Amino acid sequence: MSFDLSKFLTEGLIDSINNGLIPSDLATVYAGNYLVKSLITQTQVTQVSDAITAYKATQASEGDNDHE
Repeated sequence: MSFDLSKFLTEGLIDSINNGLIPSDLATVYAGNYLVKSLITQTQVTQVSDAITAYKATQASEGDNDHE
């Protein structure tokens, strides 16, 4: 059984974004660092970027509902 580090890193970033564990700006920095070190691909950076966009859209549509 092989371990896919790039998949693990990408999914970890996306999960962290979706769960609000790390700010999107920090996730972008991590993804960039992983790309520079050839730990993930440009396609995976795009997946992280898309997840950030989707998360921000969800947060915007929820508005202030979180502050009850």
